[in-house]
Amino acid sequence: MAPKPAQGRRRPASQGRRRPPSLPAQFRPPFAVYRLRIQLLPTAIATQLSVAHPEIRIQIENRMEVGPGDLLLEGRIFGPDAGVKAPEWETEVGAAPETSEVDLRPEGRDVVHFRFTQRVPPLHEVVRRHRLLTRYPLVIQNGVMRFETVATAPQIRAVVAELRQRIGETEVEAIRHGRVTLGSLGLGPAQETVFRAAMNGGYFDLPRGTSVTGLAEQLGLSKSAVSETLTRIEKRLAEAALQLSLV
Repeated sequence: MAPKPAQGRRRPASQGRRRPPSLPAQFRPPFAVYRLRIQLLPTAIATQLSVAHPEIRIQIENRMEVGPGDLLLEGRIFGPDAGVKAPEWETEVGAAPETSEVDLRPEGRDVVHFRFTQRVPPLHEVVRRHRLLTRYPLVIQNGVMRFETVATAPQIRAVVAELRQRIGETEVEAIRHGRVTLGSLGLGPAQETVFRAAMNGGYFDLPRGTSVTGLAEQLGLSKSAVSETLTRIEKRLAEAALQLSLV
């Protein structure tokens, strides 16, 4: 009698779907998202401007070290008739001894875009020394800054202790556990929109599935704006990888 053909062994239901490999322990540190509240130094230009005008909200949306001891800040000021008051505020910011290259431009009646360079403040020195990954925007109102950061518990305790010593009253307002998102890595909403469009369009593929020009047309932005945003995104994600010890 001819032998029966061998039948394939049925895989148990529990083995029907392969589990994705887990990341090594060094890639799974106990990070959480913390929201910090910091009473800024009275001498800081952001403190002086926001205390003199308590009706405004200052949002720092990007910051970059541009030379030894210099920090470029960019963001927006929101408040009633902000666009009308922009020249007055530009004079106030420009008069501070630590600032230079001040530029405030109205984007509407209640919104002003700002960009200026200042000497690196103590707050940034603390953040840089502890490799703290901050999430934009950093919001300042009436001399108080709030922002979110991705960190470990020991790291955040050390940061808070030094901020209290060097800056002023500092506290953790909230803690959120869970997966790290693009926003947690420091990308703002506009940057995340460009990043997702670039990923979906294959901009980072080899060969590229789309170009800067194509992204600009898709998003309704200028080519230079998209190019600059992509450069900032790449820099920010590279910094995130280093600060979170992923590389």
